[in-house]
This record gives sequence, C-alpha cells and structure tokens, in this order.
Amino acid sequence: MKTKITTLFVLLIVAVFVAACSGAPANAGEVTSALTEAEATAIGENALNALNSGDYAAWSRDWDNNLKGAINEEAFLQYREQALAQAGQFQSILSVEMAPSTRADSVRWVFTCQFEKAKVRFIMAFPQDGKLANTVMTEPAE
Repeated sequence: MKTKITTLFVLLIVAVFVAACSGAPANAGEVTSALTEAEATAIGENALNALNSGDYAAWSRDWDNNLKGAINEEAFLQYREQALAQAGQFQSILSVEMAPSTRADSVRWVFTCQFEKAKVRFIMAFPQDGKLANTVMTEPAE
C-alpha cells in the first residue's frame, strides 16, 4: 500500500510538472491576462482554502479539462496530505505577481503564501485570453 501511495505521489508530481510552466519564459515581451489581479487572487484563495479543507471540487473549480484529467481527486488528496505535513495549513497570500510563462499563449499568476510552517509559492497558469487554469504547482519561497 505504501508503494502505491509513493508511486501515485510521484505520478502526481510528474503530472504537475508536465503541465507546469517552469523554466525560462517563452513570452519575454509584455505579459497580459484575461484575469485582473483581483480575479486571479480570488481564484488562488479559493484553491488554497480548498487545499486546507480537502475540497477537490473547489480546488479544481477554475481548471481546464486537461488539468482536471491530469490531477484527479485521489491524487489531490494524497498531494494534500504531503503538503500539509510539510508546510501546514495555508494562512494568507503575501503577494501576487503576474509573470511570463514558458507557453507563449499563457501567463502565470504567482502567489507567495504563508503556510503554518513555511512560505510557499503557489503558481497557476492561464491562457492569456482565458480564465481556466492549465497549470498548477507549488514551490518553496525563499
């Protein structure tokens, strides 16, 4: 059973990184988004509060179908268990930044967040002309 959980967690990480907009930005020019900062922040807060409560429907509410297909509820709950063990509960968003994505058609919204045990960057990428996320990932904040 532990092997299955470890394997599933590794697969979740792989799925997230395959979908992720990491590395050098492809869009080096002006970054634009169909979302305002207030809209992006509301989406981020919803997802982070859903991480706290374990509510997959709320967590994935603003995702496109490809992202929902890559990360199902079981994978989310296992990721949540690991994230809460390492960082604790989400407490607040400290800052919000719109940034280029590795995908020329997308933009990243980067939320630097305070969790109980650590600062974490919660990153969601959206098509520049859309309001459904095509990427979600976390990374330690320095």
